[in-house]
Amino acid sequence: MTAINKYLELKENVEEAERQANQAEGALGQVMKQLKTEFGCSTIEAANKKLKKLQQQVNVAEKSFNTAVEVFEEKWENELGD
Repeated sequence: MTAINKYLELKENVEEAERQANQAEGALGQVMKQLKTEFGCSTIEAANKKLKKLQQQVNVAEKSFNTAVEVFEEKWENELGD
């Protein structure tokens, strides 16, 4: 491989890496915009805090739902049958 061919190959690799970096940067910008719009989060750290809070809310709601189902089943088990 000649020096010119090697240079052209390296140049092409660098240009491809730049395109990928630009694409990733654009995707990150879109995700950050979506986080801000949908959840009011300006940073990844804020999004992680929001996620933990939402997960806790889901856990509480699941427990409440499961309790309600158990109460319902106990109350109506004779009418529901097996």
